[in-house]
Amino acid sequence: MAENRDSAQGEADRLAALDPRQKHVLRIRALLAGLVPLAMLAIGDVILNRELGFSLGWGIGLGIALYLFSVLLLPGRRYRRWGYRTGERAIRIASGLLVRRETVVPYDRVQHIDVSRGPIERAFGVATLTLHTAGSYNSTVDLPGLAIADANRMRDAIRAHIGQDLA
Repeated sequence: MAENRDSAQGEADRLAALDPRQKHVLRIRALLAGLVPLAMLAIGDVILNRELGFSLGWGIGLGIALYLFSVLLLPGRRYRRWGYRTGERAIRIASGLLVRRETVVPYDRVQHIDVSRGPIERAFGVATLTLHTAGSYNSTVDLPGLAIADANRMRDAIRAHIGQDLA
């Protein structure tokens, strides 16, 4: 009997994953974010070679290895660390690769909701749901990587819940 209760509790605690297309969004963002540091490393490598006689290629080689790691491996790991669960009274959002962050936002604290899509998100058909709450610290909570239909459905469901609380 206790085993069934534990199994049911584990199901209740399981978080929904983001849309798989979010991995592509994370990869492209990492690809773009790493271009400037990679170029700076290449320039620094040439300067160190010219001014101090360091072997050409060490800095840029290390930079390329870190760049490939950040583009090929980290986005998948970051994607797997995101999750959410909607309930009757609140939404729970968890994220974080090194530092795990879990946020529970009660629907009655939500003041307004946005669904946004940048150019990369639009290209892959995903959106970010942003919950704005009362207060100043952590007054906005983002849930990226949702399919557009899911983000709109969640926005409408939370909005309906807010409307019930006000009535």
